[in-house]
Amino acid sequence: MSMSAALRKSVTDLTRRRARTFFTVITLALAVASVGILAVSSVMEQSMDREVAATKLSDVTVSMKPLRLDASQVARLERLPNVAAVEPRSVFSTRVFVGARRDTALVVGVRDFDRQDADVVAVEAGAARAGSVLADRNNASHTRFDAVTGDTARLIGGDGSVLTVPVAGVGRNLTGADQVVGGAIVFYTDVGTVARLSGTAGFTSLGLRLDDASRPAAERTVAALRDELRATTTFTAFDDLPVIQEEGSYPGKDEFAKLASVLNIVTVLALLSALVLLSNTMTTLIGEQTGEIAAMKAIGARRRDIRRMYLRTALLFGALGALVGAALGVVMTNVLVRFLASLGFGIDATFGVSVPVLAASIVVGLLGPPLAALPAIRRATRLPLREALRASGAAVGGQGRLDRVLRRASALPRNVQIGLRGLGRRKRRSLATGLQVSLAVATLLALLSLGSGVGQTTASAFDDNHFDVWVQAVASKPFDPGAERVVRAVHGVQDTQPWMRNSVRVDDADVPAWGLPARPMMNTRMIDGRWYGEAEVGARAKVAVLGRTLANTTGKDVGDTIRIGTSNGPARLRVIGISANQMDNAGVVFLPVTTLQSVLGSPGAVNSLWITSESKNHAEIDHTTTHVEDALAARGNQVGTWVNYDVKDKAIAANGQLTTSLTVLGLLIVAISLVGLVNAITMAVLERTREIGMLRSVGARARDIRHIFATEGLIVAALGWGAGVPLGYVLARLIGWGTGEIVGLEIDFVFPLSHVAIALAGTLALAGLVMLAPVRRAARVGPGEALRYT
Repeated sequence: MSMSAALRKSVTDLTRRRARTFFTVITLALAVASVGILAVSSVMEQSMDREVAATKLSDVTVSMKPLRLDASQVARLERLPNVAAVEPRSVFSTRVFVGARRDTALVVGVRDFDRQDADVVAVEAGAARAGSVLADRNNASHTRFDAVTGDTARLIGGDGSVLTVPVAGVGRNLTGADQVVGGAIVFYTDVGTVARLSGTAGFTSLGLRLDDASRPAAERTVAALRDELRATTTFTAFDDLPVIQEEGSYPGKDEFAKLASVLNIVTVLALLSALVLLSNTMTTLIGEQTGEIAAMKAIGARRRDIRRMYLRTALLFGALGALVGAALGVVMTNVLVRFLASLGFGIDATFGVSVPVLAASIVVGLLGPPLAALPAIRRATRLPLREALRASGAAVGGQGRLDRVLRRASALPRNVQIGLRGLGRRKRRSLATGLQVSLAVATLLALLSLGSGVGQTTASAFDDNHFDVWVQAVASKPFDPGAERVVRAVHGVQDTQPWMRNSVRVDDADVPAWGLPARPMMNTRMIDGRWYGEAEVGARAKVAVLGRTLANTTGKDVGDTIRIGTSNGPARLRVIGISANQMDNAGVVFLPVTTLQSVLGSPGAVNSLWITSESKNHAEIDHTTTHVEDALAARGNQVGTWVNYDVKDKAIAANGQLTTSLTVLGLLIVAISLVGLVNAITMAVLERTREIGMLRSVGARARDIRHIFATEGLIVAALGWGAGVPLGYVLARLIGWGTGEIVGLEIDFVFPLSHVAIALAGTLALAGLVMLAPVRRAARVGPGEALRYT
């Protein structure tokens, strides 16, 4: 056989069965596209790198109490070693009216909108005018505040008064977007307007761009900045640890990396499903041509000639699938990145391509079909000539024990019997198609379980809070005993508890430190060791309880010593317990409030108050919160409030959006399985065209033909569902555990029977829908045409 003839044979295989070619290419394209989704992390990195560069994100941000700095003092700071630029900002934490209720708001004061050297606030619409505010572009999509240019914002001033401020435009800022995603409503204005709103002049943060942004260099620069401020201003100390954005980092990157890891798990499942479908498709393709292989053998073709011919055919399929799938993968990746970038970072992601992943997807497309076809080619070429000549495509070998058993199912309708025997004669294909359906059902059940589990876990975490409102001092004097007395006197307040929150450095990571009393207003959920007592609080004991995630990441256990870095220097604490409380993803250092005050060098200071309300009615809690804010504002305390039920609802909604996005991706696996089902029924129709002709010749109606092939498809779908339920249970356990390990939470396992019923109804409904075209084709084949088919 000449090479040109072999090549023509390979090309003819593609054009002769156009339906088969179409479904095979779609199968390959989905497999290649599923590989492309692995590029989500890389493409997101490209978008965020561009956003970081465009906004000149600060390498270091430090916060302090309001500090007056004139132009010459800022210029002196810019001349410090390693400092490329300094951007002072005034940030006022307050509340804004959204309809009749108040919500958390941040007002960011910019020194000069026309000259911003770091953390740029871009004006997207309208204009930045003194006395007006720009609304962050993400407020409308992520919060309840949807005011546009020309509207007004009713903000609570530092003295508790309500100030109406015009909205002059829309602004965009990467750091502000991160705050919006976290639940705050963000505005940008000039520093004079912030001073008017807060009642206090001065800058509350400094953003620095550095020549060398590595952590050691940044820490040396922060030390020099601290010394300069102490020498030339009234500055005493930073409010918290400096935020250092090392090269390649950005706000929220760690959280996205965790999400991407979970996303990759789903992508691997999609790829596995696509590979099973690919193998099944190539086996069907080769099996259909058993008779042609026998004919080639009869005229002298050698095994290696036949292998090369069909490997070339598989390679042609692969080239088409790789071309379509690579493009589809790039589109799917960018759609997913755009959704996640808007949801998690409040930005518009730009188009991106990961060259390594694109290359890998093309390699999978090119090499996958030949490799998947090898077992089928090997079986076909080794089939004895006499047996091959008697074969009729993929229907070979249908006279075994299973076929004899199915012949005895006489109680079933004749159409159903024929459909069952059709499945029995194609055991390998039926099994592979059922496996695809079961994998799809299992993945869908696992992702539904994950979504329910995350929702229940989130609710449980907030239910562990025995307070209704958390009030935090922001850029202001800390709460003194007088503030606590004022809050206790507010109508509707049942009890209050002062404590302190700060950030500390543990093993090269910034983690929250909670300085709490011996009996805090929360469920401590101790799983090892003990909580500290009143005596240790009174003695400022150097002891700590670690959140479970932090204990795991640091490798610390009860009895060990942990070293923490603070804005006032390092400290060593003895670990006395491990807590399973899941606030801050169980990554907290809990220590006596007096101990944290001591290591921070601020004895007696607290910056947080937990409040319980006399009523648990949400409207009454909101009413009490309003009176607390007003009472504290009247005595000069700038505060931010965190209403437990409201934040709980927002957290559940946000987590629900994330798990929904994962479930949507999981639907790719369902789509792959449905393509497999369409492929299987289409191939069955093609292979049994002569059989259809004989059935029509002996009186079978179009309805009978439809019932035969619909029976095959629905039985495969039902059997796939039956196998998918136990597999889904196991997969749900594994994905829930793996996701919990990645994000640092112990996710509740939820596997309701309602999900199983939904999966069954959905599987059968979708199976019936996707089989309409091939079943209709089978019913429309005329007897004469069918009997002439070869």
